[in-house]
Amino acid sequence: MRNYGPSGYLWELWHEGPMRDRENVILLHGYRLPLSALPGRCDEQFGLLDRLLQSTGDCNVWQFEYVGGPLGTYDSVAVYSSRLDAALTRISEITGNGRFSMVGYSMGGLIARQYIAMGGKSRVNKLLTLATPHMGTMRFDPFSIPRSERFYPRAGVEMRPDSRLLWDLNTNIDASCVAEFAALGGYSWGNSDGTIEMGSTSLVKCSTDGSVEERFYFAGVPRSHLNINRINSDGDEVFQMILSFLVGGVLGISKVRCPETPGDYRVPFFLTFSVRENSMGRRSYPHVMVGNTGRCYRGPRICTQGARTESGARIYTVKLRPEDDGEALIYYAPNKYATVRLQSGQSTVVTQPIGTETVHCAATTVAV
Repeated sequence: MRNYGPSGYLWELWHEGPMRDRENVILLHGYRLPLSALPGRCDEQFGLLDRLLQSTGDCNVWQFEYVGGPLGTYDSVAVYSSRLDAALTRISEITGNGRFSMVGYSMGGLIARQYIAMGGKSRVNKLLTLATPHMGTMRFDPFSIPRSERFYPRAGVEMRPDSRLLWDLNTNIDASCVAEFAALGGYSWGNSDGTIEMGSTSLVKCSTDGSVEERFYFAGVPRSHLNINRINSDGDEVFQMILSFLVGGVLGISKVRCPETPGDYRVPFFLTFSVRENSMGRRSYPHVMVGNTGRCYRGPRICTQGARTESGARIYTVKLRPEDDGEALIYYAPNKYATVRLQSGQSTVVTQPIGTETVHCAATTVAV
C-alpha cells in the first residue's frame, strides 16, 4: 500500500493496486487518540473494506488519514476538512477524475459534511456515514469545563450537540449534505453503540419549531462503535449495505434494508436550541417542559458550553428520554415560552433562535 500524501505526514492518502478509469471512493477514519497510530503506516480502520470494494466494486479506493502524526485528533473539523480538500485535489491530479463518493466513520462523517459545506458539494456524488454523531454526542462532556482551549482537542468539543460547528451544519442541511446520503448507527449496547448515542447517528432536516421536515436514509445495525467499521468478509451485512449504496445510492441500499428511524429502537435523544440572551429572565432559565410525560428538564440537565450562533444566541442542548414525544415548551423567561415539537428517539434542532418574533411565544402562566 502506497502513501500519496505529502512528506512530513501532515496527512496521509493510502491506495493499493493499480488505478483505473473508474469512480474514486474515499474512506475517512474516526476520532483518533494520541499514539493510536504511527506515521508512515496505514491505520486500516476499515478492516478489509478497501480490498473488498476494489475487488467487487467498480472503484478506486483511497484511505484518507487526516491525522498523520502521533498526537491524535487535537485540531478542528475545519482544519481536517481543508486537508480533505487537498487530498481530493491530489487524487484528481492522479486519476483525472474529480468526482468522489465517501464513506465516513464516526467523526469522519462530520469532516465530509464540513467539506461539503465549505464548497465541496459539486465534487461529492454520495456520502455514507457509519456511527457519525450528526446531532452530537455527550461523550466529550468533560471538555466543556472552562479552561484554555489548548488543553482540549477542539474536534472533541465540536462534536457536542451544543457546539457552533453542529449548529451551523444542522441548521443548513442543504449546504452540508448531498442528495445521495445514507447513515448507519449501531445499537450493540441497547441505546447506543457503546460510544455514540444512536439518536444522533440519523440525520434529519428540521424546521423552526424543531419538527422534522425531511428524513435521510437511516438503518440500525447490531454493531459496537469499534466494530461497525471493521469489515471482515464480503458476506458482512454492513459491507453489503456499503456496496449497495456505492453502486445504487439510496435506492440500492434500501433494497438491502428498508429505511428506519432511531425511534424504532426507543432510544434517548437530544433537543438542541438557542436563546437570545436579551430575552432571558433572571431566574434559572431556560428549562424544558414535555407535554406527554409532564417531565421538566432544568438546571444541570440543560447543557451549554457557551457557544453562540452567528446572531449571538447561546446554544443549549438537553438529553430527553425515549418516552418524550410531541409538544414541548421551552421556557426562556418568566411566563414566556416557545412551543417546539419532539420526535421520540430522533435528535433534532430548533433552527430559529428562541426569543425572536419568528418563533411563536406565549405569555401564559403555566405551572412548572
